[in-house]
Amino acid sequence: KIPAGTILVDTCGLKGRMVRDLTYRCQKAGVRYVGTHPMAGREKNGYYASIPDLFQNANLIVTPVDGTDEAALDTVKELAKQMGFGKIVTATPMWHDNMIAYTSQLAHVVSSSYVKDFCMDDALSFSGGSFQDMTRVATMDESMWALLFLDNRDNLLYHLDLLIENLTDYRDALKQRDEERLQYLIAEGRQIQEENVRKRQEQKGELA
Repeated sequence: KIPAGTILVDTCGLKGRMVRDLTYRCQKAGVRYVGTHPMAGREKNGYYASIPDLFQNANLIVTPVDGTDEAALDTVKELAKQMGFGKIVTATPMWHDNMIAYTSQLAHVVSSSYVKDFCMDDALSFSGGSFQDMTRVATMDESMWALLFLDNRDNLLYHLDLLIENLTDYRDALKQRDEERLQYLIAEGRQIQEENVRKRQEQKGELA
């Protein structure tokens, strides 16, 4: 039995209704529960795949709800800083799951799909950094990730449909030999990413 007053933390990749349920159950048991998700995973698992600086400068997502003990939350945040986390982000459980569908799960689906091309047989002789970035997480554990995808099904389907729609725009422009449309699509993506980079630099204090 967990002693009353203990701070209980989970590191699950999905939060959803689990956080509210655990908060309620822990309250009844006198345990202080805080939902967290360290954004510092690797494509490999097990003890021998561990590295000592995994959390260094990584983001930690905390997902407090009504009933979360504020003192426990503050303790978890302070512990995270001592462990080397660089940024602590607060999100609702539902928004967390939506963002994880986009930033993590969709990337894994794309990587797994991307490697299913006959050119993979000779890819190492022709690849650079962009190929390595696209294929790294295709080595994910299927038993774990299939469950994660299904548990977050609605969010992942939404972002997957949006990706397919955007890819279709590029495919149609290529089929139609529409150089002007291709330039527009590429420029649109470049501008979005440049704005994203600018925001990151601002957050890090790299811009005046």
